[in-house]
Amino acid sequence: GTVGRSVGARDMVSRYALALILVAVLGARATEATLPGAGAASDADKIRSEFSRRLQMAREGEPAREVDDYHYVFSADCKPYMEWQSVALYYSWVTAGAPGRFTRLLSCDEPNYPYVNSVPTHVTPLYTNIDPKDPYSAYNLPGSMMHWTQHNRTDRKWIIKLDADMIVRKPLSVTDGLEAEEGLVAAGIYGYLHGVDNEMAPMFVPADVVPRLAKVGGWEIFWASDLVKAAPLWFEYTKRVRQDPRAWWPFKGTGDVYITKESPRPWISEMYGYVFGTAMAGLRHNVESSAQLYAGMAPWDQDSFDPFLIHYGLRIDIGDWNWDKHFELQGTAHRDKLNCALPYYPFPMVPKKHWPGSHHGTLFQPGQEEARRVEIVMELMLALNKGIRAWRHVHCGEPWPEGLSSKGLEHIVGEVRDDHAEHRAKGDGHEFERRRQIPREKSEAEMAHLEHVQAATKTKAGETQDSARVKESKPAPVVGGRRAGGGFKGRNVKDGMANMWLYFSFGWGLVLTVMARYLFCPPSAGKARRKGRSRRHEIPNRYYTS
Repeated sequence: GTVGRSVGARDMVSRYALALILVAVLGARATEATLPGAGAASDADKIRSEFSRRLQMAREGEPAREVDDYHYVFSADCKPYMEWQSVALYYSWVTAGAPGRFTRLLSCDEPNYPYVNSVPTHVTPLYTNIDPKDPYSAYNLPGSMMHWTQHNRTDRKWIIKLDADMIVRKPLSVTDGLEAEEGLVAAGIYGYLHGVDNEMAPMFVPADVVPRLAKVGGWEIFWASDLVKAAPLWFEYTKRVRQDPRAWWPFKGTGDVYITKESPRPWISEMYGYVFGTAMAGLRHNVESSAQLYAGMAPWDQDSFDPFLIHYGLRIDIGDWNWDKHFELQGTAHRDKLNCALPYYPFPMVPKKHWPGSHHGTLFQPGQEEARRVEIVMELMLALNKGIRAWRHVHCGEPWPEGLSSKGLEHIVGEVRDDHAEHRAKGDGHEFERRRQIPREKSEAEMAHLEHVQAATKTKAGETQDSARVKESKPAPVVGGRRAGGGFKGRNVKDGMANMWLYFSFGWGLVLTVMARYLFCPPSAGKARRKGRSRRHEIPNRYYTS
């Protein structure tokens, strides 16, 4: 009868409540597993993310997954200086085991360019001279993007745009903390784009578009159809900014410190073209401050300690050793590193006296910033040499150098060697131990970058920073501190949702448990129930007899 149905309903609700509590507990354990120090914290190198596990599954022949659905693209022109950068970037992508596709967008008007197929390439017109009075090679970036999206659509869901002077350390993924979706682009921070929030912005975009502007550049992850929509506007607004005298010298609102009376147009016009064009296309940005690390800079948090990308656009100084990519413009052999008829002049490696004493893994710990800074530069120079050596091994038939690691390129050059074997040998750290006690003076570029990161992270919506700020403008949201960040505020949106699900499931589990107890099985009337008494005695015995 009624009591029997109540018992059945009670059992059903109780089981549902227990299931919700179980989901909450499992969710808590899964969330804890993503935090730094979870598991065997004493052996940080053994901690592997879910993303790394899926990548390993791909190598073992498992079916394709979401992580395969990426197309990496970058822009270059047909000069030897850009050619070695293109090859180094491509082979770093191969070495990192990044799934998906890779395409160079080559803006070139040379019909017999010898390196047109040095890496997977889509050839586009040369856009440098679209304004005869102002040769501007940066037109090639938005122009080539527009040409590619109009003539060679990708079959992948996501498009990752990189710069040529980058090295891929690990595959980028929206499932690994770089949050993006349709209408939302993940991107790196370029804090010196002051025109985003001063009087420059209203010169080019309507007031209702200004809140979508963001100080971003370098790398982006697009939903594929978003780039198709934004590329023509990116190109159009690059031309507008570059050709508008209001943005020329003596106007200082662009943030370009190199403009002069003799050279009045801002070099960073293309960056503003991207910011204004994507905003006009209706796109927003998730600004990621630590996905890339400029080589030569010290990391400042967990994400920059183990970055996805190394960017080598600035001069690098380590003690008495230094290197800049522009050094490679000196001498014929240095310029044309892919010419099989010329000997290969390797990129200079960091001298042994500057090596850290041991490999420091990938977890950020205070006091290890300088060691990691040197390690990242060592990794960069090794990646550059490996990329060019691999290309010359394939195309010139040169043997792989003795002692150079071939890790990640086994299918190309054969045997795997240890990148850090010699590095980890005892006695190599004495110079670093001495130097670590001496504070390192940061370069102006490094200080400026750190200030931009801190400002973008700390600025609150609606907060004005100077009298020139556009009042309608709000700074773009900053999502930093991927899985390894400390606390809820430093973690990404996905981890925050995991916590919300934890609280929701546990709370409803408790609520349904109480409902099952008091709604379906009220206490017996007229007599207090003895503590610990079986609930069976509150129900007439006839329901338990045959």
